[in-house]
Amino acid sequence: MDGGEKTTIPVLLYRYKGPRRNIGFTLSPLYLNEASPPIETEQMLFIYNEDFEYIRPALDRVFPLADPYTGEMMLMLDPCWDNPIPKNVWTGVLAELEEMKADEPELAPFLEAFITWAKKQLDHADGIEVMGNL
Repeated sequence: MDGGEKTTIPVLLYRYKGPRRNIGFTLSPLYLNEASPPIETEQMLFIYNEDFEYIRPALDRVFPLADPYTGEMMLMLDPCWDNPIPKNVWTGVLAELEEMKADEPELAPFLEAFITWAKKQLDHADGIEVMGNL
């Protein structure tokens, strides 16, 4: 070990107030090319399940979806495993989230922060992988 500071995955919070280690989803850039750059911790994003429920309906609507690695059909978003979702699918998901009416004043900044993070990743990645830890 180099003795440097350990970096942690950034967390996007909306309403979650529970323990730091809990059920949620880690999102990271998806690269389909083997020569792709390594994914840094700072590029990832963790969202607790309670907060992810505001994003999940837009993702659920894109399934079933072909796994870009294997071609196998993913029938639904798997909260226990990896869900590689290609860029062209994220375009529609983000458009839906941008159109979403925020009933609560705190929801709009949460969604905006997520959309901004996702677009930044999609500028250089082939998609975004959603990994559940259930």
